[in-house]
Amino acid sequence: MLKKVLPFILVLAGMCLSVEARTVKGTVKSGKERLAGVIVTDGVNFTATRKNGSFSFEISDNAEFVYIVTPSGYCGDWSSGVPAFYIYASGRDRFDFQLQRLKEAEPYHIIAIADPQPNTDGQFAEFAGEPISDLTRTASSLEGQVVGLALGDISWDRIELLDRYKANIVRTGIPFYPVIGNHDHEVTPEGDRRTSESYRKKMGPANYAFRLGNDVVIVLDNIVYKVAARCSTGYTDEIVSWVRGLLKWIPSDSMIYVAQHAPLGHEGGTVGNEDVLLDLLSGRKVEFLSGHNHVNRNSVISENVFSHNIAAICGAWWDTEHCIDGSPRGYKVFTKTGDSLSWYYKPVAFGKEHIAELIPSGRVEEYPDAVIVNVWDWDPCWKVEWYEDGVYKGPMEQVNIASPVYIAEIQRFYGSIGKPVPNWKRPRPSVHNFAAHPSPTARQITVVVQTRFGQKWQQTVELTSSVTRLQEHLSDGE
Repeated sequence: MLKKVLPFILVLAGMCLSVEARTVKGTVKSGKERLAGVIVTDGVNFTATRKNGSFSFEISDNAEFVYIVTPSGYCGDWSSGVPAFYIYASGRDRFDFQLQRLKEAEPYHIIAIADPQPNTDGQFAEFAGEPISDLTRTASSLEGQVVGLALGDISWDRIELLDRYKANIVRTGIPFYPVIGNHDHEVTPEGDRRTSESYRKKMGPANYAFRLGNDVVIVLDNIVYKVAARCSTGYTDEIVSWVRGLLKWIPSDSMIYVAQHAPLGHEGGTVGNEDVLLDLLSGRKVEFLSGHNHVNRNSVISENVFSHNIAAICGAWWDTEHCIDGSPRGYKVFTKTGDSLSWYYKPVAFGKEHIAELIPSGRVEEYPDAVIVNVWDWDPCWKVEWYEDGVYKGPMEQVNIASPVYIAEIQRFYGSIGKPVPNWKRPRPSVHNFAAHPSPTARQITVVVQTRFGQKWQQTVELTSSVTRLQEHLSDGE
């Protein structure tokens, strides 16, 4: 009896498989060059191109895209505003990718912006003005391969502005890869899949990857959206499964950048499946890049894992030049040469040497007699030291305070329109502030800041003058 039933079961199983999956074919080329070893996925399944650049594999019948992990030194056409690394899967059995050659793969640079977040035509015009021009100048000054990352909240609940973003971001002259944020979802549908549908139609897959040098950037959607601005942060089981599959194709010595909207441990807790993702990445060198909070905060997660929560390029939602932690609006630039990775925070309309802001005494209520310096990209490898009348006094005291510069800006803005400052725009205390407590007879205070990469910044305050005289210069570390 079993012998008669078994063939029927096998036929039935084959029929089920044919309903759930289908075999597709394609190629990956750059001009006439056929690219071997390029990873191809549908978001669940994986394969790689053969020596002749061709591939074939079974994709899920409900797959939305077939897309590639773009190899280093190449990029899909980005003239639309988003690199063409994906093709819609519906109704297709063949997928042919044509890539463009970029500059040399090393050194490579990543320009990461967070939270453009325009809500009005006026706000978008501001973003398309000096910030885009500043990004363009920075991109053109860098040698080697340069790509951009927009770390979410590209719009502010106005999905139609994504088209204007794409039309303007190409002005930078580099491919810019997008990350979905909570404000890049539609507010009226229900459920994470439906609220992000319009984003995917305009920007492509929400979870994908591309190569730079020997390394890989993995873009993840860590916003779990419900409806009408109600959302949580985390990685769904499907995302975790896709990352697990992807890592099997990534060499163990590759550095990994995880680009996402919300930072690790958002709001002091952990995001859903965070521990699972970190366990998958265990033993690898990982840099997390995020936005969402409109503040600068660098965190050492573990020996090999570092988190960069990057302040907003819009400042305080286009009301001020500074963010709620006192960081100037700006973006972060990462450079990898050989095995050496470095980075800096670049304020809009300032040079890269603008790494701190000195606040004279009398401006901070908690420390009325102290000289304060705000060092927005600070991490534990930086040095913040001071001198009194030429005598070295040691490290400055780290203090968790709100920025008086931002307080003045936001109060001035809302005072001008006769409204109170909303709770979500109120100043946010931060740990990247440092205090020097001069003696009553001190005449001069000098603050010296040194980054983890040896860059130095110095300012001197003449305490005896009614007019503060600031002397600022930058020098390379010895």
